[in-house]
Amino acid sequence: MGITENMPRIPEELSGKHIFVTGASGFMGKVLLQKLLRSCPEVCCIYLLMRPKRGVSEAERLRAILSVPLFEPLLSEHPEVVSKLRIVSGDCSELRLGLSAEDEDLLLRNVSYVFHVAATVRFDDPLHDAILINTRGTREVVELSKKMTKLQVLEYVSTTYTFTNEPVLGECHYAAHLDWKTMIKLAETADQYSLFAVTKKLLGFQPNTYTLTKALAENIINDARHDIPVIIFRPAVVLSSVKEPFPGWLDNFNGPYGIWAGSLKGVLRYIYADNDVALSFTPVDWAIRGMIACAVARATNPQVVRRPDPQHLAVMNMCGDFVKNTFRDQAQYLRENTELAAYPIRYPSVVITRCYPYFWLGTVLTQLPYGLALDILLRLAGQKPRLISTYRKIFQANNALSYFMTKEFPIATGKMHDVHKAMHPHDRELFEITVDTNYVSI
Repeated sequence: MGITENMPRIPEELSGKHIFVTGASGFMGKVLLQKLLRSCPEVCCIYLLMRPKRGVSEAERLRAILSVPLFEPLLSEHPEVVSKLRIVSGDCSELRLGLSAEDEDLLLRNVSYVFHVAATVRFDDPLHDAILINTRGTREVVELSKKMTKLQVLEYVSTTYTFTNEPVLGECHYAAHLDWKTMIKLAETADQYSLFAVTKKLLGFQPNTYTLTKALAENIINDARHDIPVIIFRPAVVLSSVKEPFPGWLDNFNGPYGIWAGSLKGVLRYIYADNDVALSFTPVDWAIRGMIACAVARATNPQVVRRPDPQHLAVMNMCGDFVKNTFRDQAQYLRENTELAAYPIRYPSVVITRCYPYFWLGTVLTQLPYGLALDILLRLAGQKPRLISTYRKIFQANNALSYFMTKEFPIATGKMHDVHKAMHPHDRELFEITVDTNYVSI
């Protein structure tokens, strides 16, 4: 039997429900909040797990989240939605998420939907820290969810780069090469310096501590699949918004944006990457719509996301359904649109090379001397030097990203089409999960 229109209306399904969100202060978390509040106005309450800060009240922390331009269109029309948000003090790196007994009881009695978005996304985080936040934090969210009396679904937000050793990343579970229980125990008991010394060996095929600890977290979710309704959502590289709440929303320079911003400013002139590689990416508003739609599908019509075997873990991969731009295409776009540069310190020009010695020499001979000269001028003007430290950060970022910028990782995405078909006709626009083919990743 075909899958057509057998999901309830998403706003109606979430009406009156209590939702728990981790990572609400992050890039994707903020977009998730505004989409839930704008498109599901009858949601009862959204609990936000946030680290307590000494001397900063919950109201001040909430204002900090809502003060960004992302929320302006929503708050200008419906300022009352703020009353639906409630902060629960806690930390994903702590046992029991650092929740008070009162807040934990509140969540256990009320929450139906859990969106676990929180993670450290730094590629160079010490393994100890990455395990406690990304892996053990996921275990703690699972253990909390197991005790929720009204739980309908726990959605874990992962990444399409968890198992880069696979020829094609399927929408299925993969076993990590390490045991998650052993690694959590190791992080809790081993000396941090000893753990740092063996990190490279423990990584195996994994390029960094981020992808390793996210893969371990996926295994935790898989082990919980018989106890609670769970789903893994894997977006590709998440970039700026296409439409919602307005085109181009971005609040960070993670991933390729930092590199292209540096190029447009005239700071960065040499990039280590393969000209023929095209990254798989997902506009953030498109990813958030997919997250919500997949969570509702898992909660209300699980066969849509658990095919072909209903005993298997529900895993959804999501990347842009459009023509991808290679690094050569993007560099050409930059050269043709130098007017986009705002007050560059040097005429924008970029060389992309797969030859690491050439990249290294270009950096040392053309970028560093220029940065040093400008830093001297800044010192003479009584200002703080900043170019050399900026070049150091950019160089480290390029090295960290080089694994992903010098090869491609094919991704299977067929299940998203099933979700699209199963959605109510009115939701196919409100929660559209296809993207304009004219979207430009730069």
